[in-house]
Amino acid sequence: MQSNRVRLMLVALFGVLALGALTAAAAQAVEAPRWSIGGTDLAEGKTHYISTKAYRPFVLRTGNITLTCTVAKLKEGSLLGSSAGNPGKDNEVIEFSTCTIKGTVGGKTIEKCKPSEPIVTSAITSELVETEKAVPGTSGSLLTLFAPAAGSVFTTFTFTPETGGVCPSTTKVTGQVIGQVLTDPEKEPELGKLVELPNVNSAEAKSWLINFPSTPILKVTLIKGGVATEVTDKQLEAFTEPATLEGTALVLLAKKNATTGLLESEETKWSPLP
Repeated sequence: MQSNRVRLMLVALFGVLALGALTAAAAQAVEAPRWSIGGTDLAEGKTHYISTKAYRPFVLRTGNITLTCTVAKLKEGSLLGSSAGNPGKDNEVIEFSTCTIKGTVGGKTIEKCKPSEPIVTSAITSELVETEKAVPGTSGSLLTLFAPAAGSVFTTFTFTPETGGVCPSTTKVTGQVIGQVLTDPEKEPELGKLVELPNVNSAEAKSWLINFPSTPILKVTLIKGGVATEVTDKQLEAFTEPATLEGTALVLLAKKNATTGLLESEETKWSPLP
């Protein structure tokens, strides 16, 4: 009889300990930034088209070469839904045009040289992340990490020289790049405010900005399965040198025109906030 009581007490004790462990694990889970549309989270398996345009010119810089494009748009683009504790993602293919190049190559000044257009990226996957150490109880801001969906190549540049012109050789752009998520002040080209964390204002808006600062962001916090992990970015490379990307994109929801099949921006409000 005594031994039965002891066994029951041990079972109850282990049950309390196990429940405590589960409760502690749940308390430590980190909420990931996810897409919401019209006040409803975009669930895992759901998608929604997006469109974009260059809000400020995009400038790719290396030690000797600067490539500038004033027009950017999505050839393809969709938000990808996620489950709680996992970040929202995108699938996209970006087109850049109205581009110019300057600098030096092989000790010669680049001149009479035209980048082949449009410059079309590989398939890209982007993911909502946070600044380094941006976990509940700390300050930080919302970011987006862009990387090739497969392999390491973002895009390939080719150039056409005029008679007597000097151009770089065909080159690949590789690596990853991180952009800041900003509010849209609707005063182009004025930048909005950083979306700060922890989120205290979950208001949705019809458009958001993704800003790539002149000083690249190299460390971020990824949240997957409710667990936050700090990672270091694989910096861009172009023309066999480290590269930086500067510029700003305006992003809106979109829908397909039933007649033309083309994507058209829509006014529905949405949010990338946790």
